[in-house]
Amino acid sequence: MSNEVIRMTPIGTSKFVFISEPDTQFDSRGIYHCSVVFEKKEGEVEKKAINDVISKKIADIHVARPGTKEVKRAPLPYKEENGKIVIKFKSKFKPTIFDKDQNELAPDVEVWKSSTMRIKYKLNGYDQTVGVGCSLYLLSVQVVDLVKGSSQNGKCSFPKAESSLPAPEKAVF
Repeated sequence: MSNEVIRMTPIGTSKFVFISEPDTQFDSRGIYHCSVVFEKKEGEVEKKAINDVISKKIADIHVARPGTKEVKRAPLPYKEENGKIVIKFKSKFKPTIFDKDQNELAPDVEVWKSSTMRIKYKLNGYDQTVGVGCSLYLLSVQVVDLVKGSSQNGKCSFPKAESSLPAPEKAVF
């Protein structure tokens, strides 16, 4: 029997979104990730699922190493902000992105923050040097209300402008 746990969140509002293109700021290969804000009641269900995976991992450690008194904890993949719960999901692989009608989004559509979405993810408990924790691996996304954008791929987003100011005079020394 597999300990793999796959869940689907309720609909939340995206805060940070790198699901159309990978985020390469801290990893040259790129990481797909997003943080989604949920109302406290809805987020508590996901929070409990995460804590259950961590508790099971800690119980397994106590069985494998009897006498273990304290177990170091890794940072949690969620936090509470302003009465809401923000959960972070990530993956090395591009998730499949669907619209509200269950159609796959075109590859050129950029999903931006403030889009509402639900996430299908896999919970993965771990015991590493950073501590015992749980990673939330992003599998697929259903975008309910799309906020579109463009990464511009390093191009200037301003239209070409002609200067209306006179050229500065050369200084004479």
